[in-house]
Amino acid sequence: MSLEETLGLRLRGRVTVVGIGNPLRGDDAAGCLVARSLRSAPGLEAIEAEEVPENHLGAVAASRPDTIVLVDAVDLGAAPGSLALVETAELARFTPTTHRVPLDLLATWLGRETGAEVLLVAVQPRRIGWGEPVSPEVGEAARLVAATLNRALENHAGGSPC
Repeated sequence: MSLEETLGLRLRGRVTVVGIGNPLRGDDAAGCLVARSLRSAPGLEAIEAEEVPENHLGAVAASRPDTIVLVDAVDLGAAPGSLALVETAELARFTPTTHRVPLDLLATWLGRETGAEVLLVAVQPRRIGWGEPVSPEVGEAARLVAATLNRALENHAGGSPC
């Protein structure tokens, strides 16, 4: 099943997308790029949390989401730009991260606090060095994730929030 089909089945109600990453560290910007491109998308809240998503927990909770989609660059051991949908229960195997709060703790807290289903769309980075540009593979993957979320949201809600 494709990412779009899976998200189409998993998205429900109000959707909040949280873009995580450091825009100054090359491909670590993937989540931020997705959130930035979804800011004006109808039917969802997009939060560009950068490398401190814990500072945005109040805004995420205030959006009263039914589904939270975290987007972050994660070492999947795959080709640059590869994508994976990771369940909250699987997040612990992807630590440590470049963020202060591990993704599994963040996702668990968000799920408990909001009652929302929390998913991670992981993007395999090529390079995350300071001052590096985003690689073409990850730039394309970020565009694909944003477009996929837009289409999945349209399919699940007829283009409007539930």
